[in-house]
Amino acid sequence: MLKISINNYFTEIPSDKIGIDMGQSLTKFAYLDGDDLSLSLYNTQSNLSDIVILLNSFKDLFKSFNFTGGRSYELFKKYSQDVNSNLINEFEANMRGIEFLYKLEKNKELPSSLIVCIGTGTSIVLKNNGFQHLGGSALGGGFFMGVVKTVFNLNDFHEVIELAKRGNRYNVDLKVSDIYHPDDKRVNSIFREFTAASMGKINETFKIQSLKKEDFVNSIICLIGENLGTIATVIADNHDVKNIVFCGGLLRENTVLRKILSLICKVNGKNGIFLKKSEFCAAIGALII
Repeated sequence: MLKISINNYFTEIPSDKIGIDMGQSLTKFAYLDGDDLSLSLYNTQSNLSDIVILLNSFKDLFKSFNFTGGRSYELFKKYSQDVNSNLINEFEANMRGIEFLYKLEKNKELPSSLIVCIGTGTSIVLKNNGFQHLGGSALGGGFFMGVVKTVFNLNDFHEVIELAKRGNRYNVDLKVSDIYHPDDKRVNSIFREFTAASMGKINETFKIQSLKKEDFVNSIICLIGENLGTIATVIADNHDVKNIVFCGGLLRENTVLRKILSLICKVNGKNGIFLKKSEFCAAIGALII
């Protein structure tokens, strides 16, 4: 369980409600505990019984359960018989939670921004005067953990992220500079550093026994980051937005993903924003709506 001191902002948070964001992979809770915002996280599938036990214990503590997330409908129906329960639009919940975390961290209002939430999949929401869901991508934590489970039979997210931090993607990824001759003037020094093909070095001459888990996992994260970063910057251009807020569960402890997203934003003239504890943004948003 995490606690965030919310200083003068605690008056914005109702003390008789709890926000529950139940996604495909993770379930997050947010509620006011004194002057602190209490946050907790569980695996949706393997910890479902613990989630139910926790919600049962909350029935006497909170007057309202505010649910959001794609997996929340069944528990919403279950608890609506005993507790005032609400089902919140998850895109609005993400936006409201990000607005709150931005104000808490930066001490000012969130400007017009693109909100890119990288969970099991990825959603993209435009925050302007209101909010507009613009689309998303199937690339996200579900794809990432599915690949590493298939290839290496790894299940622990923290273990996989630690592996990635030790990896070098360019032992398996093909850069533009690996293709073009150093004296070829058609390609400048910046473009030479771009990825020509993710895992492009794993070809007929590659000795598969030399493949390191950490290099492969690092490559998968960067593949996700480069594609999502490119999609986000193009959409931001189309809507004349400079700020892109990245949030969601795949960013937890994931310095590799943060680095590649920051680089893509910088190259494309965008302001990449990463807020602390942003994986809880939808739960926080559901709480304060």
